[in-house]
Amino acid sequence: MRRLAALLFALMLLLSATACSGEQDPNERILELRERFLASDQRFAAELTADYGDRVHRFTLRFDSAASTLEVLAPELIAGIVIEVSESGTVLHFEGAELNTGPLTEDGLSPLAALPMIVFQWKEGIITAAHYETFHDIRCVVMTTAISDNVQHMTWFDAETGVPIKAEILEDGFAVLTVAFEGGPLFGLG
Repeated sequence: MRRLAALLFALMLLLSATACSGEQDPNERILELRERFLASDQRFAAELTADYGDRVHRFTLRFDSAASTLEVLAPELIAGIVIEVSESGTVLHFEGAELNTGPLTEDGLSPLAALPMIVFQWKEGIITAAHYETFHDIRCVVMTTAISDNVQHMTWFDAETGVPIKAEILEDGFAVLTVAFEGGPLFGLG
């Protein structure tokens, strides 16, 4: 009985502390951010780390949703490649040459398809959770969405500005892709 009373008291303190803090409900904040993303185009650079289990690949890409393009900034060997992204597939452009890479499918999410998929999740993904947490001394609101039954997406946004800091795509709970957005504390470390 004492444990139950102590638990109820602790829960009441937690609820009153949250209510007194004036902090906006994380679900409401995520929906505000979603409205902003729906009303605007996204342009940013991001560093992607793709973990295939037996090997890891790192890329730096510039994404422009208005032009539906990704530009490879690193690694240097392939820097300058521009990828046009559409529902029917992707086309790579490099020094006047084109290479059609075929349609994008949800079954085979690639690092090149990740940034457009993440932006889609911000705008239209099925939100399964939202919460606040501190990441590298930045107060963040975290959005979690379901891409499929075993694949989910998470993005950490600066709670005040709404700027994306970090994102992950997880398969069966394991981060297969990590994204550090330009301006965030992880950008430039990879």
